[in-house]
Amino acid sequence: MSSPFALASLKWRLWTIDPQCSLLAILAMPSSRELTFCCALHICTLFSVPGMAIFNPCRVATAVSLSVVLLGGISVAIWALVTYLSKTEDTGLYDVQVSSADKRLRVFDSTQRRWRHVCSSSADQLLASISCEEMGFVRVVNFSSIQRSNDHDFFCVKENELTFGKKISTALYPCECESGEILALTCQECGRRSVTEERIVGGLNARQGRWPWQVSLQYDGVHQCGGSIISDRWIVSAAHCFPERYRHVGRWRVLLGSIYNNPTHRNVVIAEVQTVVYHSSYLPFVDPNVDDNSRDIAVLALTTPLQFTDYVQPVCLPTHGQRLLDGQMGTVTGWGNTGYYGTLANILQEASVPIINDAVCNAPDYYDNQITTSMFCAGFEKGGIDACQGDSGGPFVAEDCLSKTSRYRLLGVVSWGTGCAMAKKPGVYTRVSRFLPWISTAMRTYEGNPGVHKMARTS
Repeated sequence: MSSPFALASLKWRLWTIDPQCSLLAILAMPSSRELTFCCALHICTLFSVPGMAIFNPCRVATAVSLSVVLLGGISVAIWALVTYLSKTEDTGLYDVQVSSADKRLRVFDSTQRRWRHVCSSSADQLLASISCEEMGFVRVVNFSSIQRSNDHDFFCVKENELTFGKKISTALYPCECESGEILALTCQECGRRSVTEERIVGGLNARQGRWPWQVSLQYDGVHQCGGSIISDRWIVSAAHCFPERYRHVGRWRVLLGSIYNNPTHRNVVIAEVQTVVYHSSYLPFVDPNVDDNSRDIAVLALTTPLQFTDYVQPVCLPTHGQRLLDGQMGTVTGWGNTGYYGTLANILQEASVPIINDAVCNAPDYYDNQITTSMFCAGFEKGGIDACQGDSGGPFVAEDCLSKTSRYRLLGVVSWGTGCAMAKKPGVYTRVSRFLPWISTAMRTYEGNPGVHKMARTS
């Protein structure tokens, strides 16, 4: 950068030769670009030829300089526009989508930054199942191959690399789709409410049909925990709801379809439980003295499939790799105690609380490094609103548009906490996204296998 003295000296020399140029230099900002432009004007005056007004080299140089500046500005504008458009191509959407119009499967090519349809193959059924799971829809309803359109962007499948629990993009590669057919599929609907009308403290009564995936898990007719419908056969809950004394599967019942957990209410649907699978690495079951509540997850299979109605609907699971956002608001629901020394609620309670940063929740005045990577906290610093006894296993859900349509996803399962609604002691939830492979494997392994089972982590 030029010093003020050198800059003033330059302007004086320009004044002695070309006052007009010097005036421009004085008025312009003292950047190198303006001075270069001014110097170009000065130099060109040295070669000016009287009588050559049109082709005066000074005017030519000026025109060239202005053109360069103008073209540079246009180039920057075009670059910014292209960058913006390319970035917004996939903003807010998950990398795997199903077209709502014709059900064609589309996958985003992150290298070429474009969407591609997937060429049909002998692995269509497996690919359809894995795709629906990856998007958080749990299961595929049907699939087919349809004629490709005039598009030129396709993926083909490396069939031997398709695996549950892994993103399908790892088994895809760009191709010409010589078969002329692409994959179309329909996934189970989830996370949408047909009706728009252990532990919630400071919450509100929920409306009928507002949270149609919420269930009450009852042992010998007594409410023990909450749970969430994820398909017509499977419920997600917490491992700690199934200690040794509660492992007679025939004594469990699932109440659903109502904001009341009383089986005599006219809207209540009662389902029998066939199978319970809990995480074998939930350490309090291994050693009661261990102060680690990680891997607090379980799934239950029903004896007969559910019939979905306005009041009975599944919630979506997270997409593979979905991250939680600090401060993101979610809703926790349940029939738990309305106070630490209170009684169970008769009507389903709901409360909205923000997700808390892990570092904050692990601070000494919060939970002092008890929050592991398989958990997260949600609540307010001052307390006042929280889950409580009886809400355990219930859902923490949040709405997003990762699949274009707005849907609720099961981000957390009510797990544990110190007291209820205490300051700097928020509710702690199982981070469901960390257990998507475990849930998938448990459902496929123990479907049709009655009893209570424990299953370790998957690779």
